[in-house]
Amino acid sequence: MELKFKKSLFGRWYIDLPEYIRQGGKKADLEMVAGADTMLDKLANGKRKIRLRVSEAPDFPYYVHLHKVHEDDMGSTYNSMEDDSDAWLCNVTKYVFGGYFPSDIYINEYR
Repeated sequence: MELKFKKSLFGRWYIDLPEYIRQGGKKADLEMVAGADTMLDKLANGKRKIRLRVSEAPDFPYYVHLHKVHEDDMGSTYNSMEDDSDAWLCNVTKYVFGGYFPSDIYINEYR
């Protein structure tokens, strides 16, 4: 699937999910924090917007492979297999993936 992310004028990354907002979600829920923002900074390479291809299977050449290492009621922590950094993803991830946190997420810039 393709996901879009935008960096605000204040330097904060948000996933672009207007349907989530229309269904009663809050914009604050869409902010990328705790390592996910750092990962987006690396992938965006100075850009303020980025489109990413995201999948549970490595069915395309990927830049980042995230592996789930912990899940609780608030979200999941994933480890980047490329640089051994962690990124926490909130429950909006469950919304994106149809109700669950995948064991693995593969990411590449969508061009």
